Amino acid sequence: MRSRLVKNLTLASLSFLGLLVVIRTLLWSRASLSHSFLESPTQSISGSKHNINLVVYNRVPKTAGTSLVHLIYRLCKRNNVGITMVNISWNGVYLNRFNQLQLVHNISNRHYTRPLLLHGHFAFLDFAQFGSTLQPVYLNMIRDPLERLVSHYYFLRFGDDFRPNVIRKRMNHSGRQQTFDDCVLNGGLDCQPKDLWVQVPFFCGHAAYCRIPGNPEALETAKRRVTEDYLLVGLTEEFDEFVTLLEKLLPRFFQGSTDLLQGSDGWHLRRTKHKLPINASTRAVFRDSRVWQIEQAFYEFVRAEFWTIRNALIHGPRIDLHQISTQVNQWIEQKFFFQRTRPDTVD
Repeated sequence: MRSRLVKNLTLASLSFLGLLVVIRTLLWSRASLSHSFLESPTQSISGSKHNINLVVYNRVPKTAGTSLVHLIYRLCKRNNVGITMVNISWNGVYLNRFNQLQLVHNISNRHYTRPLLLHGHFAFLDFAQFGSTLQPVYLNMIRDPLERLVSHYYFLRFGDDFRPNVIRKRMNHSGRQQTFDDCVLNGGLDCQPKDLWVQVPFFCGHAAYCRIPGNPEALETAKRRVTEDYLLVGLTEEFDEFVTLLEKLLPRFFQGSTDLLQGSDGWHLRRTKHKLPINASTRAVFRDSRVWQIEQAFYEFVRAEFWTIRNALIHGPRIDLHQISTQVNQWIEQKFFFQRTRPDTVD
């Protein structure tokens, strides 16, 4: 009787252990299944299987774009990425419809042996509109609109220290020595409120309504592009912040950028020659114009978006890569994870 009881207890114990093994196996299989179709959220961007093949940087003129692309040119071999520039005839920024199609077709059918950064002065181009399956990552950078125009005005007349021997558009003009303030007062070239209409149309795109100076509809489209199409839009005034974020978000392209800037002694900077500050009366003329109001609204919108993104990623003071600071900036370690994944099996 006693031996039968022991035998039954032994069988029950073995059955219980077997049940535990089955349950553990099922749980392990379910966990493995979840990881098989959900990427690990802690995986680094640079190590992701979903490689970014194309970054598009449609550079707004006079916003430090040359400084940024020079970083890529300096780092492209080290990071094993390609970089190429789109140059439109007669310094245009709008491609005709045929060339839009041709550009997208050319880039989309390229054999990607390495990721590519495509840059140039051209308005936003939606690859999906032309049937491309490529999903580019878009980048850009903007600047205080009036400061950008003043810089452009003097650049056309005096050039810069990047290519000092190049003859610019207004260098032989009779009014070359005229200051921006005097130009505004006299109704001269390149200094009117309509000339501010640059940054909004660059983001709005190639549509006809994007080209109408001061068009509120163009502003709304440009703002939507910033939030829906661009990974990051930086500020010229916060160049070091922008580069720091790009190195974190797109390490394949920008790895080593901050180190390069810290030891640079300013080689990357392109400075307009003979640029003079403007007076209060000149500023008042522009602030009364609808074009300035629309462009300024866009700038302030982008600035708010930029700092929201930055402050969610970095804790600390403003970054200056050329100054030794006693304050340390820290990346904010935010994590996410998946729960309650259904179904348990994948077809």
